[in-house]
Amino acid sequence: MGSLNIRAVGWVDSMLPYPRVARFIENSKWLPFVAFYCIICNVPYWIAAREFGFSPLGLICVTYALVGLIALFVPRPVTLVLLLGITAADIICGACMTYYVPLRECLQNMRVAIESSAAHPLRSLFVFLFFLLIAAMASLMPGKELPKNQRRLAAACLVTFAIVVLCGDVISTRLATGYFPAPFGKAPGADGLSVISKIRAPRLARIPLIRLKRLWDWNASLSAFEEKGRTARSPVPSAAAVAIKASGIFSGQSHGELPDIVVTVVESWGVAQDASLQKAMVESYLEPELLAKYQVFQGSVPFYGATVAGEARELCGNEIGYYLIRAPASDLKGCLPERLASLGYHNIAVHGMSGLMFDRLIWYRKLGFQELWFQEELEKQGLPNCASAFLGTCDADVAAWIGRRLEDDTSRPKLIHWMTLNSHLPVPVPSYLRDGAPCTADIGLQPHTALCSWYQLVENVHRSVAQLASGPLGRPTIFVVVGDHAPPFGDPDLRDRFSQSDVPYVVLVPRSEAAPSKPMFAHNAANPTARPAQSQRRTP
Repeated sequence: MGSLNIRAVGWVDSMLPYPRVARFIENSKWLPFVAFYCIICNVPYWIAAREFGFSPLGLICVTYALVGLIALFVPRPVTLVLLLGITAADIICGACMTYYVPLRECLQNMRVAIESSAAHPLRSLFVFLFFLLIAAMASLMPGKELPKNQRRLAAACLVTFAIVVLCGDVISTRLATGYFPAPFGKAPGADGLSVISKIRAPRLARIPLIRLKRLWDWNASLSAFEEKGRTARSPVPSAAAVAIKASGIFSGQSHGELPDIVVTVVESWGVAQDASLQKAMVESYLEPELLAKYQVFQGSVPFYGATVAGEARELCGNEIGYYLIRAPASDLKGCLPERLASLGYHNIAVHGMSGLMFDRLIWYRKLGFQELWFQEELEKQGLPNCASAFLGTCDADVAAWIGRRLEDDTSRPKLIHWMTLNSHLPVPVPSYLRDGAPCTADIGLQPHTALCSWYQLVENVHRSVAQLASGPLGRPTIFVVVGDHAPPFGDPDLRDRFSQSDVPYVVLVPRSEAAPSKPMFAHNAANPTARPAQSQRRTP
């Protein structure tokens, strides 16, 4: 691949009748060079951000301008390596910071995520093709081959462009949030640019190297958090604890045979600030037929981190968090599966994606689950796949499969932990559901929007669980339905529609199993001296 400026003068002169035009083109070859590193290099990220719902982390990556500046003085292979590395870091930062995933976990699970991207083959292919196109253009783009005066002009434009974008970013962030972006200032209590779950103001500038450093530092914080999880056993509020206390299983107040327990952790179900929307999602549990059979408890519990931390909260009820992934079985003795196994329970874990994702295949076993059902096993059972953020088993079909297990197998009590999948963001718009709940103005929704699709997919889980609870069951069954974390919408206005600290829950306890009537509390270890928040009990 030769330089674009080889024999350019002769070629242009032979094609154009006007020598002045030819000279202008020859003397302006630095312009496409500047446009490439200032604007065009951002295209792969823009496509990925649009297709996969990244948070507004910045419109322009000023680091590409720095790469362009370096390209004026170094060989092209060096420039190509730098450019591809920055582009990869840019997209990885977007994914990590949008979906609350630490850098270490993001890199470790990248292969599984790519394999599961069959749900969006054209999206992934589109991003990859533009990635290759940028690489090809960079390999053809003149750099140090430009005349000295043109290199000076290009360098001046690149530096000026970067300064203008950075200044604009500082001003726009200050106007939108009231504080300066790091390293110019810090918001009261927390830096809104470094706290992954607190992304609010749309940004003008992206600097992936700085964000990559912050993510790396977060890994260190995560390691400290894991160490705390290894040693700390202070309880944290959980919906499962509410259910266990209501049923009286461990207190000896359970009536009759031991009940089955189904713990459903709903992907991206958060507390909606709009009460009408929050109520609409759980209306399925308030049908008279269901209320006659169950006592229904509603409330909320604090969340921290991403999905794995949500599962740890419900299964272990303490501060173990991400340490759950790497913890030895000896550190998981107090978790719910082990405690129930001591009473004769058979423990089953179900997730509609590959068991390799976040090593669930390993730590589910260490938690004490005797049966593991992932996408591969469920597919062999004839369950169909649904295309959402990841290709995986359809949630409604998993619920029906759980119902068959509960009805057919009555030999011993069961704990079934089900981590749902289809409401993982970004959600398809419109959703694939043929019978999705209507998105109407009275609950603040509009059809054919991301929020509408999210609502339909989450409501689909609730409707499926309600149908499961109303159907024939082999023995009395306790149902726990709880969110893992707030939905991480890329649009800050959509994020603001949900609590960034709490997730909701619904607990169904069979009336024959309910402990004597008394107020139910979700205990909060963060402030032991404070009176815990009371959950809401729904009765006919």
